[in-house]
Amino acid sequence: MQKILKASPLIILFLYILGFLFFRHPGQNWDRVINSDGKGYYGYLPAIFIYHDLQFNFIDQYEDKYYPPDKLVFKEFRVKAYGGNVDKCFAGLAIVWLPFFLAGHLLSYIIGYETDGYSIMYQYSIAVAALFYLWLGLFVLFRLLQKFKATGKQAAFVILLIAFGTNLPYFTIIEGSMSHVYSFALINCFLYSLYCLVERGNRCWFVLSAFLLAVIILIRPTNGLVILLIPFFSGGWKKINETVNLLLKKPIYLLSGTVLFLLVMAVQVTIWYIQTGHLIVYSYGDESFNFRHPQFFPILFSYNRGWFVYTPAVFVSLAGFMGLYREFKLRTIWILFFLLVFIYVSSTWWMWYYASKCGQRVFIDIYAIVGLLILFTLKSIKGSYFRYGVISLFLLLTGLNIVQFYQHVKWVFPATYITSEIYWDSFCKFHPEARIYLPQNAITGKQSFSNDMERDMGWMNESTITDADVISGKRSSKIDSLLPFSVGFMNKLSPLLSGKNAIIKINAYVLSKGGKTTASLVVDLESAGKSFCYTPAYLGSFAIMNKWTLVEFGMYVPRSFPPDSYVKIYFYNPSAKIPLFVDDLKIDFLSLKDDENYRRIDGIKIPCF
Repeated sequence: MQKILKASPLIILFLYILGFLFFRHPGQNWDRVINSDGKGYYGYLPAIFIYHDLQFNFIDQYEDKYYPPDKLVFKEFRVKAYGGNVDKCFAGLAIVWLPFFLAGHLLSYIIGYETDGYSIMYQYSIAVAALFYLWLGLFVLFRLLQKFKATGKQAAFVILLIAFGTNLPYFTIIEGSMSHVYSFALINCFLYSLYCLVERGNRCWFVLSAFLLAVIILIRPTNGLVILLIPFFSGGWKKINETVNLLLKKPIYLLSGTVLFLLVMAVQVTIWYIQTGHLIVYSYGDESFNFRHPQFFPILFSYNRGWFVYTPAVFVSLAGFMGLYREFKLRTIWILFFLLVFIYVSSTWWMWYYASKCGQRVFIDIYAIVGLLILFTLKSIKGSYFRYGVISLFLLLTGLNIVQFYQHVKWVFPATYITSEIYWDSFCKFHPEARIYLPQNAITGKQSFSNDMERDMGWMNESTITDADVISGKRSSKIDSLLPFSVGFMNKLSPLLSGKNAIIKINAYVLSKGGKTTASLVVDLESAGKSFCYTPAYLGSFAIMNKWTLVEFGMYVPRSFPPDSYVKIYFYNPSAKIPLFVDDLKIDFLSLKDDENYRRIDGIKIPCF
């Protein structure tokens, strides 16, 4: 039994590998491992070892070759500074990834893939890195918990909750090129190393601690706040003084650790100097902290990625402060102080929700503290019934977290701003819905048109009307490769709108018969008989096979368009084998307040202006 408990990090790793194989397809251009901010973290490696170009002029080359042509996942990480380009992201992850990158480079050469830094073996090398650091973080956390007198069962239960009851799976399996699983592992290693330095009195642990701290800072500078945890994990000020005296007796270790720390930090400074001629550069451009206006409570409780909303097991773990305080009293204040400072600093970032999917991602880095709180929650429980109740609650919340992980992977929750309405609309659903959410107070004018297909109304393509399948009434519009354009709407555009800020909202019931549809909803703006703005919305992710599904889309109207412009709205299906039925089509032309808050509402398509 003890061997199984000790092997729990490996067992969890195996489950994560299965999750990766099930959910990810890195050979497809929309599902690469190196993505989002990861392109910035990773960019240093091909820039230095392949392209010899720290101005990153090769971005368009790999974007055109390996990523979607519509640029939906394009990431511009270059920032202009002092006449040159700098990478918005710091270089710490490039150091962490270096052995995996070199392995991917070598395998690409041996197997015959292109050695350009972004072909399939490089993608998989970063996936392997994420899984390795996941295992390392859990392994070290298991050992760290045992230092605080956790039994094998308790330590295994805690890492199980951390591995499946938080958003760690999403940022390991789905977004493994983001920094968080690596920071999680390295911070765990730093805290364990710090503990061993004090308890064992072996000065070598100081050198390792200094190196780990430098890499942690070089990945995400705000994570340098972990130094506030030193009084807790070192056992208090008395132990700190003893350790300092120990190091001073043989200053070679103190000097070695300090030099190593500075050498690691010098990596970033050297790169900046090569790029701009300046040693210190603020690489985030216009993005910054606003320390005077923290979003302390929203970052914890907001439906828009609030930490406790999407990771409720963490909220329950706060009960561990009682047990922690009973055992460590004054030292516990440092953990509480650290948490408050970390939350405050994180909440002052200009985008406090960090455009994060699957909850608030910045707190993954400090899940060692959550692990300790879960442990002391368990240790402080008196009575077997109460213990089983708390354990059951943790497991129930872990189940909810796994469901929400699946929902985010499948885009049930939108990637855009999430309100309470969107959250509860999506709660426990397993298929994404095509929905848009408009603030009603933004609407200043409305013209509506509808067609239930029950009678001829002079709309386009009424020859597609059939009685073969319907959602209501007796008729619908059927389209396939023979008749690919559905019943559609056509009208002069200008009389339908008032003001510069306007959207077209379309909703209809659709039925994809026999398979996944390749059909799309099209809004086409024409002038002088020629299309000048063709905007499709693809139905494949939303139309449930063999089931009538309500779909809803919205598109902004260009703020200026020719006075003779016409709008055409219809469904298009080129498939010969999978027909699409359309019924109860409704179109709203909505004029909105010309206010900055309503010019780019999340989820509404921005057309070609």
